[in-house]
Amino acid sequence: MKTYHSKARIQGSAEGVAYVLGSGHCAARDGLGFDEAMERAGEELRQLADKDCGDGVFAAHLEILEDPMLRESVETHIAEGMADAEACTAACEEICRMFADIDDEYLRARADDVRDVFGRLLRLIEGREDRSFEDMPDAAVIVADNINPSDTALMDLDRVAAFVTSKGSSTSHVCIIAAGRGIAAAVGVDACTDIRNGARVLIDSESSSIIEDPDSETLEQFRRRALKRKSIRECFDGIKLMCNAGSVEDVERAIRAGAAGIGLFRSEFIYMAGTRLPDEEEQYSVYAAAAELCGARPLTIRTLDIGADKGLPYMTLPAEENPNLGIRGIRFCLKNPELFKTQLRAILRASARGKVKIMLPMVCLREEIVRTRTLLEECMRELDERALPYNKDIELGIMIETPAAVLEASELAELCSFFSIGTNDLSQYIMAADRGNSACSALCDYRHPAVLKAISMTVEAAHQHGIECGMCGEMASDSSQASLLKSLGLDYLSVNRLD
Repeated sequence: MKTYHSKARIQGSAEGVAYVLGSGHCAARDGLGFDEAMERAGEELRQLADKDCGDGVFAAHLEILEDPMLRESVETHIAEGMADAEACTAACEEICRMFADIDDEYLRARADDVRDVFGRLLRLIEGREDRSFEDMPDAAVIVADNINPSDTALMDLDRVAAFVTSKGSSTSHVCIIAAGRGIAAAVGVDACTDIRNGARVLIDSESSSIIEDPDSETLEQFRRRALKRKSIRECFDGIKLMCNAGSVEDVERAIRAGAAGIGLFRSEFIYMAGTRLPDEEEQYSVYAAAAELCGARPLTIRTLDIGADKGLPYMTLPAEENPNLGIRGIRFCLKNPELFKTQLRAILRASARGKVKIMLPMVCLREEIVRTRTLLEECMRELDERALPYNKDIELGIMIETPAAVLEASELAELCSFFSIGTNDLSQYIMAADRGNSACSALCDYRHPAVLKAISMTVEAAHQHGIECGMCGEMASDSSQASLLKSLGLDYLSVNRLD
């Protein structure tokens, strides 16, 4: 029996059979030149995007492939005398270095998408087929250095019990896919590829461990705990349960599972998926589709949560010494009012199609809400001039994720229709510990008395002013905290998934 530990929080628990990915899972074919490989890769990605494999990730991969920068970079190296495969490798590293200086963990992880696109090109150029998963066992625990979107597209995910990787973080593609499918995941696991292919493996989120070839006693203890583990609906009986979402597909899955609405729609994913800023029509089409799926249920759209720590590859933002305390969230939006108004108009228009709410991230000051309301009124006048319908009484709320917002909650509540507590950033800022820094991320514990006191103060302030207070951070999806969350008096929880 051998035990491995994840550097990040393990997502879910599972039991299965190890399926260790290696070069043996590939087959050979005739190689292609760069131009032919580009054409073939485009065909493959369009087919995958049409099938909606990877929850929209392949549409983003197609945009990466079709970005002129990719072709220009490769062709420049070919003109310098490099072979096609060598030129692709050099171009890949150049483009990925653009992501290396971004402080935000999610965007750093998007370099994996670039590598996956180039990996597809290289397989075509070198005459290698995609990995084959035909011999994958049922209840498979997929073990690898890294797992790409192109890999998950080829898997029968109904046969996957868990993913275990040595690379990546909680914002990696594999974790996003796993969370959406109810699959356990452990990333940042040292030497995990030493796990024996075919071994019995336990992924145990309670002990934050991966156990290879567990003995009978350990296996029995794990299974007894699994039998006692209740579903999230059972754990949170009596609390209204909504879901978090980052795409229309996420919304559809949540509503199908019986969610009371969407408590957090991460609009930044729309911006991150493309190679330029999405215009009003592009955003409206997404928000409107999500609103229609929700029907009479609320769709709470968080406005663009971007900034120096969450840069976009196609936008050059000023470097900051401490991005976590810099221009992010509502600060970024108010510094870029035209960009902000484009999003607000799109959200307003979607409000004519359902029960849409607006939620502002990283609010600290009353003035930030006041200025947003001023911009919102300007957008309403502009839509009136265009004779476009919208909900004139649309609700405006804020995320509570800074100490300032907690201490000023009573004053901020006077300007809001609702609060939503984001425990991830709230824990980080209260504990003065960067949750992306493995040396101190353990301090970002939402169970710490200081964080719990902040949550209690926020709920009390909201209820004193007659507005709802929910929670949409990781704590909201932690069924082990069910009793505590019920006692705090929250009006709703927005969880990662219900099914």
